[in-house]
Amino acid sequence: MRYRFVDKVIALALDGQPRIEVEKTFHVDDDVFTGPSGPGRVPDSMVLELMAMTGGHLVFHHLGGSRLPLLLKVPECRFEGAAGPGIALRAVALLEGVSAIGDDASLAEASVAILAGEERLASGTLLYLCVRVPDVDLAAWEARL
Repeated sequence: MRYRFVDKVIALALDGQPRIEVEKTFHVDDDVFTGPSGPGRVPDSMVLELMAMTGGHLVFHHLGGSRLPLLLKVPECRFEGAAGPGIALRAVALLEGVSAIGDDASLAEASVAILAGEERLASGTLLYLCVRVPDVDLAAWEARL
């Protein structure tokens, strides 16, 4: 099975404070609804994955597609509500900062919130290790996804 954690990018701004907003809907026939959370609730693990993918997309674009952001740590995360199948979720990420740790690596921090309409379902701070991948054109790879 292949998950797509971003159905569409609603907005991407790289000037000022970089920001991305994406949309994702988990459909009733998705495998995520066969687990312990049952058929009526998107599991928190999938909400966290949506947060990680959204922040990662923002970091990737901010770095010009030159480094692969790998989720390193989630120092803070709160789940405040739940969504069921067919609900359009919006994920909004803000880039809080990027620090170089060498010629080929950096650390990035993003704050991400998941919303269903105006209701906030989850929010957190995520840290990424961003690395160069030798002999791989990351921008071309992302374009195929």
